[in-house]
Amino acid sequence: MDKVAVAMSVYRSDKLFLLKESINSLINQTYKNLKIFIMVDGPVDKPVQSYLADLAVKDGFNIEFCQENSGLATRLNQIIDKVVSIGGYDYIARMDADDISDKTRFNKQVKFLSLNTDVSVVGSDVMEIDESGNELFYKKMSSHHDELYSNIIQRCPLNHPSVMFRTKIFQDPHVRYKAWLKNTQDYYLWVDLFKAGYRFSNINEALLYFRVDSNFHSRRGFKKAVNDFNSRLYAFKTLKCYSFVNIIHTGLLFALRVSPSFLKKIAYKNLR
Repeated sequence: MDKVAVAMSVYRSDKLFLLKESINSLINQTYKNLKIFIMVDGPVDKPVQSYLADLAVKDGFNIEFCQENSGLATRLNQIIDKVVSIGGYDYIARMDADDISDKTRFNKQVKFLSLNTDVSVVGSDVMEIDESGNELFYKKMSSHHDELYSNIIQRCPLNHPSVMFRTKIFQDPHVRYKAWLKNTQDYYLWVDLFKAGYRFSNINEALLYFRVDSNFHSRRGFKKAVNDFNSRLYAFKTLKCYSFVNIIHTGLLFALRVSPSFLKKIAYKNLR
């Protein structure tokens, strides 16, 4: 049975009850040949630290506590380096500390990758939920590589926490998240993987419940808008996907990102 490493980072803003739901959704997977790698990114609340310390001595977990907060990209790279160094893992799956994986997620993603040997990265549709677990929005993704590639400017091709990678793509030490990025690190990685010729797909089932809390839109301020804009410029330069429509879309996206939160909420709800 193929072996899966699950990559998760936990930091100070993560809430214990949401973290427990996330971890439990991994423990209860129908696919059992997996190990959960967690990097604790700097100081966390004592209840969270105690909970993770208890998990750290259990089989199926590899947990490292870090003194400083270095960001998600750095911690994911460290997990990737560790998994590659240990060896024996066929796939690396992403997971965030407040989301919930459907219990069949890994079983379906491993089966998909075993049947579609040309695909190196597979994500899924997601069901967006609020902090209480109420369903808000079903986010459907394209499953076709060519469509994901051609729409890279107008739509992020994958829901990052839903992704499973073939570990072998990380045998190249240059294939990593850009550690200097505090957000949009996944988008840059998708561009780099497209450029390198790797093929993508999505499973059209909601295999992940993606948490959208009350601060989701207010956190996406000016710095995030600039980073989103720069990520599109990076895609233009790297993939040569210049077009009038893509340029206009990039400008409108920046304008939306710097708009007041109530406008972002309306757009997020109605323009997807």
